[in-house]
Amino acid sequence: MRQAFLRAAVLFFACAAPLASQAASTTNFSDQWWTPSESGWGASVLQQRDVLFIDLFVYGSDGRPTWFTVAAFLQPATGNGHVTFLGDLYINAGPWYGSTFNPAVVANRRVGTLTFDADSSDSATMTYSVDGVLVTKSVTRQLWAYEDFTGSYSGGVIYDLAQCANAASNGHVEELGNVTVSQTTNTVFNMTTQSGTTSCTWGGTYSQLGHMGSVVGTYSCNNGVTANFTAFELERTVSGFTGRFVANDNFSCNVSGRLGGLQR
Repeated sequence: MRQAFLRAAVLFFACAAPLASQAASTTNFSDQWWTPSESGWGASVLQQRDVLFIDLFVYGSDGRPTWFTVAAFLQPATGNGHVTFLGDLYINAGPWYGSTFNPAVVANRRVGTLTFDADSSDSATMTYSVDGVLVTKSVTRQLWAYEDFTGSYSGGVIYDLAQCANAASNGHVEELGNVTVSQTTNTVFNMTTQSGTTSCTWGGTYSQLGHMGSVVGTYSCNNGVTANFTAFELERTVSGFTGRFVANDNFSCNVSGRLGGLQR
């Protein structure tokens, strides 16, 4: 269920990219990525707008650490729901770390290409070639520590309703006001949103990969609306939190939107 929602979200942003040309048009893929069954191998991914800078933590045929880097650029959408980045892969060498660093000694040689092909917010296939040797890895974000979203915020939810049983209910909605989050354990997430006279309570199970979290649960509002929802791409910073969500409510509406707030 969670992966299906996340794949749908990636597809949505790939299709919506032309509408967001002044900002990153994809999920933020910045994180440490790995294959859990192959601890010791990994990739550091840093995203700026629609470019990924990737460092590979790998070893040469002699067993010694080998440094590869790539700047991978977002590719046109192919319609398969994936978000794909492609760039030239380089092997890097330079002066000994214990001496004064001389940038003139740094050497870079193109050895092939690397493709980062994401089928969800949290999973991707990384394929790269080094002097004709092809490597393919299924990777996911690596978790180091759970975020704590507990706090009081000024924000809310902004969403679109579609395919409602009553077509008059379809449309754009903005509910802005106070948001309160209580995360009593790593996995229990509760939130209240207040906008004018409308108050909603959200509750569910929290999970996290890398620095991004997700919640699967239900919400109910004092105006009679209830729904099953999945919130994803939840990110906590010193300023507040952001995320996206999808839901299906008791009026048969498909809901897709954003949530978050500034720390109060």
